[in-house]
Amino acid sequence: MARRTTGVVLLWVACAAAGPPSARLPDAAARAVDAVSADDLRGYVETLASDAFAGRGVGDKGNRAAEEFICALLQRNGVTPAGPDGSCYQNVEVYRPELGSRAHLMVSKEDGGILADLQAGADFYPLPETAEAVVSARLVFANHGVTAPDFKHDDYAHVDARGAIVVVLEGEPDGLLGRADAKLDEERATLGAVAHKITDALAHGARGVLVVSGYLPDYKSVWLDHPSVRAANYRLLSELRGSTETVATISDRAAAPVIKALEKRESLTATITPDVVVAVVTMHNVLGIVEGRDPRHRSEMVVVGAHLDHDGTDEDGRIYNGADDNASGTAAVVAAAAAFARAAASGERPRRPVLFALWNGEEKGSLGAEAFVAAPQPARRVVANLNLDMVGRHEEVPDPNDWRFHGFPRVDPASSANTLHVLGYSYSRDLVSELRAANEAVGLTLLEDYDQTPQSLLQRSDNWPFLAHGIPALFLTTGLHPQYHTPEDDTARIDFGKLTRVAKLAARAAWIIADGPEPRLKRIW
Repeated sequence: MARRTTGVVLLWVACAAAGPPSARLPDAAARAVDAVSADDLRGYVETLASDAFAGRGVGDKGNRAAEEFICALLQRNGVTPAGPDGSCYQNVEVYRPELGSRAHLMVSKEDGGILADLQAGADFYPLPETAEAVVSARLVFANHGVTAPDFKHDDYAHVDARGAIVVVLEGEPDGLLGRADAKLDEERATLGAVAHKITDALAHGARGVLVVSGYLPDYKSVWLDHPSVRAANYRLLSELRGSTETVATISDRAAAPVIKALEKRESLTATITPDVVVAVVTMHNVLGIVEGRDPRHRSEMVVVGAHLDHDGTDEDGRIYNGADDNASGTAAVVAAAAAFARAAASGERPRRPVLFALWNGEEKGSLGAEAFVAAPQPARRVVANLNLDMVGRHEEVPDPNDWRFHGFPRVDPASSANTLHVLGYSYSRDLVSELRAANEAVGLTLLEDYDQTPQSLLQRSDNWPFLAHGIPALFLTTGLHPQYHTPEDDTARIDFGKLTRVAKLAARAAWIIADGPEPRLKRIW
């Protein structure tokens, strides 16, 4: 599970399908699911979370070893590879942005006077979101750079940003704080994000964005000279190729004379030289499929997924083995895939195909899942997604004041021995109904309580790209604990009895979903 948050506003919600789902699976399918073994799950987790896999960090040989291990497991269990050319792998090209030595900002007046002449350092640097292109254009000021019709607010109302570099202040406009409405609260939370400012600037025709910040982290902490596997940032190469915006940040101290001149309506020109070097890495999603029985539904699929990557190693050489995060979810998905293959070998299949996907790059921003949603492999329509992330522990929140658990209630692990959190319940009620039907034979305690949290858990795993693209999705997790994103997240802490129950639940729910009516979608705002 990644620690990031996002500024995407969800536009779609799955509504209830007609009629209650049946909890009964065909006998051969039920036997196949019941055969899911704690011993098998232990073997999968022990291997994935071993030091030999070095934390499965993107760009590292341990990550590739995990891909190969999972592909071999799927094939050994009779699951058909679903990548192109008969392979298990969907290529996902990502890049690690690196800052060169020539990053530069120049702001000049019409008479040739210089208001800013800055190299990357304490007062200026390009942001990792930037495109590679040097941009030189007139400069305009758009206050916070926010267009928000629901709040009757538009910083671009009297600003012509077409072809310009836009100077915007960090954060959100103060005037938006007084509104009290659940939907507007969620929208308001996104307005101050840099991603939102970039989107608004591009929508108004800007070529670049210069964000004014009251506090700039040391640029060496943003642009590491020699990042460890854990610290390295990656982005989808497709987004870089399609991006046109050059984005940088400037301190309020350095920006003061620039803003003053713009407020006086002086004509200014800016040149931003990002000097971003792109280091490309090809990682892989690992995909296996069990076809359905009904040819009329062959063009559809239900996707059951978990991320295979974790944090790798840090600058001190410590290994972040990620047994719970997310060797546990990976093992459960592989076990569920094996159960479907056993049922198929006995002559039983659900109506729709089910794709079992092990995503890569989740810890870097759900990169593999995002790439898949943009271009599903095989090229079929996804009707629903189940996501398993951290499903092998008891939830443990010893101190709600700890920044890692801010906003969560205190939870003793003894009280959560049988609990499973279901996220996405606010948006996919039909899937929740099918999950609960599946749980009748499993007996976990399902909790619907974390869709809205200060740490935005719903948006921090691979379910989110599906939801954000209008596909019903649920995120299953046993919750946070003190070993989350530490080197102590080891196999010895996994409850394999509980993990077995979660794997059986995921398999049963996937069958019911794949065999039932398609989740319908409606716009909620």
